[in-house]
Amino acid sequence: MLQLFFLSLSLVAGPAIYASETSIEAKKRLLQNLKKLSLKDLGQVQFYNPEATSAARKTQKLLDTPAALFVISQEDIRRAGITNIAEALRLAPGVQVAHINANTWAISARGLNGLASSKLLVMIDGRTVYTPISARVSWQLQDLLIEDIERIEIIRGPGASLWGANALNGIINIITKAPQQTQDDLVTTYLGTGEEQAILGVRHGGKMKNGHYRVYGKVYKHDNFVVRLDQQNNWLMKRGGFRADINLTGRDNLTVQGDIYDGFNKQNLFFSGNEPPITNSHSFVSGLNLLTRWKRKLTNGDFILQSYYDWVESDQTMLYKEQVGTYDLDFQHRWQTNDRQEFLWGLGFRYVHDDFEKHSTSFVSFAPKKREYKTFSGFVQAEFILQPAVWKFILGSKFEHNDYVGFEYQPSTRLLWTPHDKQSFWAAVSRAVRTPSRYDEDSEVRVQMGDFGMNALGNRDFQSEVLIAYELGYRLTPSHNFFLDLSLFYNDYEKLRTIEPIGFQPPSTLLTTYGNQMTGEVYGLEMAAQWQVSNDWRLMATYTYTDVQLHLLPTSQSVIGEVEEGDTPHHQATLRSVLDLPQNMEFDTALYYVDNVPNQHTPNYTRFDVRLGWQAQKDFNFSLGARNLFDSQHPEFGIGLEGNVQIPDEVRRAFYMQMNYRF
Repeated sequence: MLQLFFLSLSLVAGPAIYASETSIEAKKRLLQNLKKLSLKDLGQVQFYNPEATSAARKTQKLLDTPAALFVISQEDIRRAGITNIAEALRLAPGVQVAHINANTWAISARGLNGLASSKLLVMIDGRTVYTPISARVSWQLQDLLIEDIERIEIIRGPGASLWGANALNGIINIITKAPQQTQDDLVTTYLGTGEEQAILGVRHGGKMKNGHYRVYGKVYKHDNFVVRLDQQNNWLMKRGGFRADINLTGRDNLTVQGDIYDGFNKQNLFFSGNEPPITNSHSFVSGLNLLTRWKRKLTNGDFILQSYYDWVESDQTMLYKEQVGTYDLDFQHRWQTNDRQEFLWGLGFRYVHDDFEKHSTSFVSFAPKKREYKTFSGFVQAEFILQPAVWKFILGSKFEHNDYVGFEYQPSTRLLWTPHDKQSFWAAVSRAVRTPSRYDEDSEVRVQMGDFGMNALGNRDFQSEVLIAYELGYRLTPSHNFFLDLSLFYNDYEKLRTIEPIGFQPPSTLLTTYGNQMTGEVYGLEMAAQWQVSNDWRLMATYTYTDVQLHLLPTSQSVIGEVEEGDTPHHQATLRSVLDLPQNMEFDTALYYVDNVPNQHTPNYTRFDVRLGWQAQKDFNFSLGARNLFDSQHPEFGIGLEGNVQIPDEVRRAFYMQMNYRF
């Protein structure tokens, strides 16, 4: 443990300790220290100072990152008994995860959550899964073989200066393992009740000339929730995929990966007023994606060229059938001029085409039925080491031109101060935008409430929502077994979406359209702490406070008002315990608290999860677990006044058994 202590200090202090040495000598000395550590000690080093790529488009340590970054590791996912990506996000501070029904989540960072949360950019290995159609993420479609996830990087706050529009409140990037890390064959099985009913996953990893590959297949079946009507909301997804990493030359690497999936889910559609709900509405979905990434190492940096195509086809039997294709091309070049200066720049192009076919009973339609839109972008960022191991300054901006509103700029400036080898401070000011979606501009939604009706029409003059974010952060490592991360933020929003009346259609239908007639402020505190109590016992805690204040402009006549203030809980907290027992046993617990959500008529709730694991053999492990152990059922999100049309259900107590076999 003494070796771990000195290595942790070296990772935090870095150049301060080796200021008199050359960069090469410092790296050699650090490498020698790493070689002396056990595998368990190495795991603790990574636990306190994990690597991530999303905050800076390059690999760097958490303690060198002037952003509100949190990393969920594969070990965190396994020990928490997590079986899908959406639920894994509960482990992070500042992220609100609300399970609406068996196949639907409302997820956002730093407030303003909703069924169609529009301000969170989500990627899988750099491929965007945020849809420009409805400005949301369809979480039931975002799945992988959970054992193939290396880590989930979560940035609370804007990342638009590097990643572009729609990265307002945060960025989530799911990073999968390199194929050379998954060379074994794997069979994983899961049986449960209350949430997932069954999961079966298989994976094969192998070598090829100058590289490695893996292929996988998975079937995922989710149980019904506690429902408020005589209905079903279960869902089933089948998927498969591959990834291959090839060493083309000593400095060129090529990655090719893809996925294909097919499935269905059931849901209820709720209509305001006297219209009866539609129960057991089916939604059939299928899709595929293919991504290639070429990376070349240069003398003083590297460049990456990435391209992907994503296709989704969905048939919502009571609404519409949609087909959406996205082609994306992205280039970035990192150039380090000397030990104190580094420049990063890049270019991008995105082309989206869609086709909507309205069903006869649908109350939602799009005009035109087909549309194409393009986005051209570029970014530049400069990083300056003002004083080695003490001051770092970052300045950059993203520039975009899209077919919705034209030109957008999204600058950011960040400062990192490390006055001592055990603590650091950072500050940031950023501008980000949420560009209009197809839904904002081209949709028509018709709601009938008895003799009275309301039609909400898209608005081709709808503007981008704008955020100016102010952030402060502090990180402390007073000893080798404790880590504390604090973040304060103040978000100032302009041009938020409202629903404005525009006229009256005889005999009794109110016409409305989307406007930008609201401003707002969201501020809060986020905390994450990790404590290695002993060699075999680790505690992790998070706490989040968020307050949302919205204000209609004097020119607004919004038919809804500022009700979205009540879509965010003021307080959230988690406490996790990870304990290694004799005989290769593991005992893990997790306690989650979420405050009430007034606008969704959802009371506060406490959830307790427990897991008992056993590494029976080197290649075989077995676990039993329970979720929501102390509560038979509870709601997490309700029917808000801003227009949710899905009937919420209640999360059930769940029990499960899981087995993994590697050979």
